Amino acid sequence: MQAKVLLCQNSAFIANRLPRAARALKQAGYDVEILNWDRGINSEVIQMAIQQFAKEGIKVHTIYCGVTPYGKGILTAFQKLKFAIKVIKFLLKNGNNYNIVHAIDFDLGFPVFLAKKIKRNLSFKFIYDIADFVETFHSPIPKIVRNQITRVSQLIMKFCDLIIIPDENRFINIPNELHPKTFVINNTIDPPKEIKEYPIQKSEEKINILYYGALSKDRGIDLLLQLTSLDNVCIWIAGKGELQEEITLYAEKLDNVYFLGYLEFPQVLSVVQQIDLIYMVYDPAYQHNQIASPNKLFEALYSGKPCIVANGTSIDKLVEKENIGYVVEYNETDLKNTVMKLNKKDLMKKGLNAKALYPQYSWEKTKKNLIELYQNLHNGD
Repeated sequence: MQAKVLLCQNSAFIANRLPRAARALKQAGYDVEILNWDRGINSEVIQMAIQQFAKEGIKVHTIYCGVTPYGKGILTAFQKLKFAIKVIKFLLKNGNNYNIVHAIDFDLGFPVFLAKKIKRNLSFKFIYDIADFVETFHSPIPKIVRNQITRVSQLIMKFCDLIIIPDENRFINIPNELHPKTFVINNTIDPPKEIKEYPIQKSEEKINILYYGALSKDRGIDLLLQLTSLDNVCIWIAGKGELQEEITLYAEKLDNVYFLGYLEFPQVLSVVQQIDLIYMVYDPAYQHNQIASPNKLFEALYSGKPCIVANGTSIDKLVEKENIGYVVEYNETDLKNTVMKLNKKDLMKKGLNAKALYPQYSWEKTKKNLIELYQNLHNGD
């Protein structure tokens, strides 16, 4: 009998982690469904994803709890509670239709955990996929709430059948006794069948530096914008978030700053392939940045592009060891000094190193590990 799987995530189609897993499992012969939290943002992206997955034979269940912005912490607690209750109700009604429920992050891990506690005869195996430890995020979450989330998350880890993390550096947040049931499925890229061309008017003389993703205060965007005073750089930024208005003002005033807004993933890849350097200088003062595992790193490897990262963010070790980019201290002086010395020849050399390293982290290799985990879990019934 074909095993049935439910993959669950908050805003499942904004990142690549759930979509690539869903498609891999479908191709491996699983009957796959998705549970998504529609936060009332990026509705066009959600509708396009639902339609596309329907064509691929993957049903999407969507839960809506009103408009729920990102990064507001305790301010959106009511919507998060409402969402958790709706997930629990969904599982109490439909949970025994699934052999495996794969919950990504605490937002989904918590209600799945509660559903199984409330209804003891829910027989599905429970995968807790901790893509990010939300209690370490840059957001207005009180310390007492963060500590509670950590405690509850550890209860979920002990209760679930399998734990997945995106990088070995995350083992630091997993209790030692749970390491044997914890496995790494990295954030590598599942290359799209076709890249949507998104041409930019890049400068051939200057160094074109790209940041894309969440436009939040912990991502070093303030430092990046200080580079606008240099004559040898053009700054390209894409994404959505709290700094969007500030970035727009910079782009309107300066001729070496370009704001592209939110781009779909295939468009992002098109831009990545046109620029010279990918910016990942995250602030190491934040705990979650100290164990960073950004998708951008793997997209840089895939595209053969060098990156620039901050010392003390975990990825700095790989960047330095494999000579695939530049490591800087998280301050304006060191960043500027490094960027002023960049040249196209050295950038190309580091880009070639990145391209050569990609096969070690390819999705084809990672996908086999994911399928094997599922087979072992399901066959263990």
